Amino acid sequence: MEMSSEFEWDGVLAAYGEIAIKSDVVRRRFVRKLMSNIATGLKSLGAEFKIRHKWSRIIINTPFVGEALSLVSRIFGVVYASPFKLVSLSELKDFIKSSSPKLLENAESFAVRVRRTGTHPFTSLDLERELGAIVKEETNLKVSLDNPDKTIFVEVRDDECYIFMNKFRGPGGLPLGTAGKVICLISGGIDSPVAAWLMMRRGCSIIPLFAYFPRGGDESDLKRFIEVIKILKKWHIGEEMPVYIYKHEHNLIAFRKIALKYTCILCRRMMYRVANELAKRTGAKAIVTGENLAQVASQTLYNLRVIDQASELPVLRPMIGFNKEESIRLAKKIGTYEASCMRVTSGCTPIKGCWARPPKPVTKAELEEVLELESKLNIDDLLNRSVESIRQLPDSYFKAS
Repeated sequence: MEMSSEFEWDGVLAAYGEIAIKSDVVRRRFVRKLMSNIATGLKSLGAEFKIRHKWSRIIINTPFVGEALSLVSRIFGVVYASPFKLVSLSELKDFIKSSSPKLLENAESFAVRVRRTGTHPFTSLDLERELGAIVKEETNLKVSLDNPDKTIFVEVRDDECYIFMNKFRGPGGLPLGTAGKVICLISGGIDSPVAAWLMMRRGCSIIPLFAYFPRGGDESDLKRFIEVIKILKKWHIGEEMPVYIYKHEHNLIAFRKIALKYTCILCRRMMYRVANELAKRTGAKAIVTGENLAQVASQTLYNLRVIDQASELPVLRPMIGFNKEESIRLAKKIGTYEASCMRVTSGCTPIKGCWARPPKPVTKAELEEVLELESKLNIDDLLNRSVESIRQLPDSYFKAS
């Protein structure tokens, strides 16, 4: 992250957004969790720090400003984070006079923005004008209130003044762990990791589940999944993220023999059943998928209705209204896109999509027909084999290579 010159900052200031509009009890709980998540992340870095909550801001004093800034910008609940300098109100003008040439290095225009809390003999606008005049005299730069090259932000809290320059955008949303646990069906493709990230942003701690069906391949699908999870773990700060896989190949073989064109429907229904069983073990309260409405044959409204019937828990689809371009844009933003584009092979042949996908999948499935097809299969036995194969992947799989 690029910070203004080589200025010696005191730490990182983090601002939150929608947390502030919660009720007093909920807001206090969410702020405590937000601070806990930040502290957990900083401890994992081995960084020395002190953290406190003051005037709707999280103040982190640390000599490891760059590392802290990078981490805090990935904490859910943080709207923006900035390196800051703390001075007293009596020192503010002298600080601006001596520091503005360095703070505004390489700029051609500037603005000063003041936010004030407390009782003072001046308004925010008064102080903006006074500080702006000092900066102009010291730097001879042009004032531009609409489109400045650089902005000096000053937050005055009674006698304390926090000065910062850049607002590094955070993910926003709610602190991770405040909305319960969810099982995320993650294939490693583009959409499902993004869906998991979106649920994390709403405060959910995720438990990834991967259906393993390589069919004689080189496990490149599993390798892709692991690379995606490595990236999601960088965002999942403050909560444990156990990762599970199970064997799904025997299900697909059975489904293709009974009703080829219904393979995708039967496949998804089995995935939901396995996810429900894992949820019972882990205390998860919902299933999350990366499905987009009508993007592929199994994701029509008709088919989604039939698929949902197999789940006892609610199925959440945060990507339901996204198109592919929107999914790709968000995947690039969160960092999973390149990992999701890794080549997957079956045997020695590169493939696109699932090897079990039928040439003409059904698009308007009827529940009664699907239930009749399942009655010809030993669904309980297939499910038991899948559930018995569930295993948690060790943390060593996700260490940076």
